Amino acid sequence: RILNEYNTDNTIKIGGSFSLIDQNGDKFNSNELKKIKLVYFGYTYCPDICPFDMLKLSNFIENNPSFQKYLELIFITVDPERDSPVELKSYLENFDSPIIGLTGSKEEINNIIKNFRVFVRKNKASQLDQNYLIDHSALFFLLDDNDNYLAHFRTNDFESKIKNFF
Repeated sequence: RILNEYNTDNTIKIGGSFSLIDQNGDKFNSNELKKIKLVYFGYTYCPDICPFDMLKLSNFIENNPSFQKYLELIFITVDPERDSPVELKSYLENFDSPIIGLTGSKEEINNIIKNFRVFVRKNKASQLDQNYLIDHSALFFLLDDNDNYLAHFRTNDFESKIKNFF
């Protein structure tokens, strides 16, 4: 069972439940999934950081298969304008581990970003610019099976720190 040593009284107000659309076009409600969740925010058009972080995550699960029974991996886009379910599905097929990809309306995504306190800045030259990049926080958020925040990890040290919770 997971240890809740970082947030023993659940007073940290980060995260929470969310409802979006998954990479198969189906409605996804986090509170219906009674597993521990590791959530990452990124986007499929990211040229460097996101694919490497997702590869780290995929490799971690491949090397620690026992975690799959307790832990659900979730990728939430910060770019709902371009990241449709089809785009997410194509992107996530590049990784060996099962990862749930989620998108939604701009308003839904912005609310979740706000709840998780994720920094996001779109770098568009103009409204018509479709080749923009997005600066964003690169963190993994750990939620318990009721979507309560437990901890967050930088991508370069999550492997060593997440093991303390199991």
